[in-house]
Amino acid sequence: MSIVDPNRIGVVTFQAFIDFMSRETADTDTADQVMASFKILAGDKNYITVDELRRELPPDQAEYCIARMAPYTGLDSVPGALDYMSFSTALYGESDL
Repeated sequence: MSIVDPNRIGVVTFQAFIDFMSRETADTDTADQVMASFKILAGDKNYITVDELRRELPPDQAEYCIARMAPYTGLDSVPGALDYMSFSTALYGESDL
């Protein structure tokens, strides 16, 4: 409340609410944006490998993704391929992870 009611009068104006929500949602990624980022890291493939994740991401982020990404099972799959698409949609609550 202190962000939208800095004077602590107990009232949030509509404009203060709109300003707050605009700031909060402006920097929020969507599942589609995250998938597009992974696709770039994966060299435009529909999957990403452990080596690519470890090369492109900080160690803690890479290990987080590796531990949670399901194996990729598409026709173009290679051994060790990971499914960044289902991971991205699950991360944003659009499916179960």
